[in-house]
Amino acid sequence: MKNPFKNFIKGLLIFFALVCVHTASAQFVPKNEVEERAAKLVQAYQVEVGMTVEQASAVYEKIVEVIARENSIKNSTSTAEQKKKSLMELSKQETEHMGTILDSKQFKEYKKMKKSLQPIKI
Repeated sequence: MKNPFKNFIKGLLIFFALVCVHTASAQFVPKNEVEERAAKLVQAYQVEVGMTVEQASAVYEKIVEVIARENSIKNSTSTAEQKKKSLMELSKQETEHMGTILDSKQFKEYKKMKKSLQPIKI
């Protein structure tokens, strides 16, 4: 069994490395709620998935995009059923994209965590 404290510290170190790397290039400093939420999700995934800095950066960019699209869908004039269908398709696309970023072991962990970290809600 994994040591949760060790994983937490590892996740924090990688998160801080991400912040430092991206702060230097002015890409990771959360400017709004979407980016802030994405940063928190990446940090949560990092603890269990164990991404490299490059992977975490790519995951962050994708999650920012997905959250923005989720908000657009939720604020649309579509019916609740249409919104739910669109959100489910978006979630499926996100998961498929993560499979191109993460290795198979990481991807398996990501999929397990996603259900609780990013549930589909209208």
